[in-house]
Amino acid sequence: MTTVVAPDEGLVRAAVDLVWSTMLFATVEPWPSGLDAALADGVRATIELQGDWNGRLALTCPAGLAGEIAGAMIGTAAADLSAEDVHDALGEVVNVVGGTVKGALGGELALGLPDVRPCAADEATDEATDGGFVLGWNGAPIHVQVLAGRP
Repeated sequence: MTTVVAPDEGLVRAAVDLVWSTMLFATVEPWPSGLDAALADGVRATIELQGDWNGRLALTCPAGLAGEIAGAMIGTAAADLSAEDVHDALGEVVNVVGGTVKGALGGELALGLPDVRPCAADEATDEATDGGFVLGWNGAPIHVQVLAGRP
């Protein structure tokens, strides 16, 4: 069995950058230090990687930003999208980020199916200090987290 180390912040950040540039034709930026990145309500998309490394990636953002992401992908205003459209778009974003990370890690890895669900503010508050970091897009935070082990 090949030894695969957990994806580091640089690898995951590069995967997120790639997805934003190719799927949304935009860029994400580091969230400014000192600026509150708390979520009042949000949407969390996760995907598991299993095999030589077991863990999952999570992307959490405010519900309004989730709609903007979906709108950018589909090419329409966020207000014109259904909840299912937003769910599917965020699932696709985390799927492509996960697939990019999987390919870069090498070894024997299987990618699970995306899971997208609403989340409360307290579910995202520790992400910047618990294996994660915060990026910004359109003035809103995107919490990105790598969690080792199986849920």
